[in-house]
Amino acid sequence: MSIKYRLILSYLAMVLVPLILFILAGLLLMFIFLGDIREVSDLMPESHDYKNTVSEDTKLFGELKEKSFVDPDGLANVEYLSALSAKLDEEGIFIVLRQGQEIIFASEETAHLSAAQLPDYGAATSSRNIEKIGNETYSLMQHDFYIPEKGSASLFLIKDASPLTRLMRTFYPLLFVILVLILVVTNGLLTYYVSRSIIKPIEHLKEAAQKIKEGNLDHTIKVDGKDELAQLSNDFEAMRKQLKESAEVKARYEKNRKELIAHISHDLKTPITSIKGYVEGIRDGVTNSPEKLERYLQTIYQKSIDMDLLINELFLYSKLDLKKLPFDFEEVDLKDYMIDYLEELAFDLEKRNVNLAFNYDGSGCYPVSVDREKLKRVFSNIIDNSLKYMDKKNGEITISLYQNQSEVILELADNGPGISNESLPFIFHQFYREEGSRNKETGGSGLGLSIAGMIIEEHGGTIEAESSLGIGTKIIISLAKQVDS
Repeated sequence: MSIKYRLILSYLAMVLVPLILFILAGLLLMFIFLGDIREVSDLMPESHDYKNTVSEDTKLFGELKEKSFVDPDGLANVEYLSALSAKLDEEGIFIVLRQGQEIIFASEETAHLSAAQLPDYGAATSSRNIEKIGNETYSLMQHDFYIPEKGSASLFLIKDASPLTRLMRTFYPLLFVILVLILVVTNGLLTYYVSRSIIKPIEHLKEAAQKIKEGNLDHTIKVDGKDELAQLSNDFEAMRKQLKESAEVKARYEKNRKELIAHISHDLKTPITSIKGYVEGIRDGVTNSPEKLERYLQTIYQKSIDMDLLINELFLYSKLDLKKLPFDFEEVDLKDYMIDYLEELAFDLEKRNVNLAFNYDGSGCYPVSVDREKLKRVFSNIIDNSLKYMDKKNGEITISLYQNQSEVILELADNGPGISNESLPFIFHQFYREEGSRNKETGGSGLGLSIAGMIIEEHGGTIEAESSLGIGTKIIISLAKQVDS
């Protein structure tokens, strides 16, 4: 339940609950004081329905009114009234008959009443009236009628209403105190439970915010319910998870940055140290023959080329990582593109005694959107990597091209030494080499496959590897197929 509806219900409960409890408390006090709840109903208007029957005095009053029309003299007969009074005494109903300004008959309990104290002729109503007479309070039912040759008369049925009056006088202060107590208790309890359901989640959020402020991103937040605070807590928990993920990514980037600096330092220092050594050898006269001097100079030249290639790869990797390298996409048929590229590559592979095979469906069309130069760099890096690690006398590189409804897939497989299962997930990471060394004889900078992966990612494709030790490695590239609109 939302906080809005919870507050609305609590406000209604703060009004209705005290009111109901106050009414029940009042009825209970009246029951205790009067001894019988029916006493209260007797003091209510004639229209009040008690157990779906009309009260006895109301029936009697109706009969007496009827008799006043049929036999007014009989109604004014003292003997008749005496007998009737004796019968009604047990019910607590008393009779007074007033003719003019004289009391003709009065029950013993109302004998002290004077004609002047009773309501005037013509003041009769259809309801029972509460009248203060002297120090007493009475419930009166009055019927005015006319007696032939005697004039106007008024018949009163009277009940003692003093208990109700005493009840009101005695218990009004008590009822007021009870009402105040009920209001305080009910409102206090409702306020406590409603505020608890609001304050408790806020305290959890406050604690979580403090933990995050202190750098603790492992403190989880769990608030049950579906109200606004629960939704806020869920959003806060989602934010915490994102912050934690961001912190972990930042830590990984920082680690990668340190590794990058270490690898760059290592890969640059090695050829520089070598060049420095050969130069010092030349300066010291170690190259005492033209052949030795030529060998030293050729080594220095090769080392400088290696450094230049490494710097170029670092520069390219940096621009790719910062998303600063522009791409010039155009739609090509990957089949035709590969045929042209492999024609250039075939001569070099033949010199290395590596057999090249290209499998594809000649009748098919493989439309993709690529940057020609960048994609060529991907294939060059993958094939160069295969050639560097090739350990077979007769090497093989097999390229397969096929497609499905949404993708064009290119597989580049070799029969090299393969990659272990432990190393396979990391081959597209920067500076990674399976052999764990920085030996230029067995590998390059370690950026080749990483650069290939980043270029394919910029093409909106995927790149992955499959490998078995001693059998070879397969690189699988998937590119989105261009569909004519």
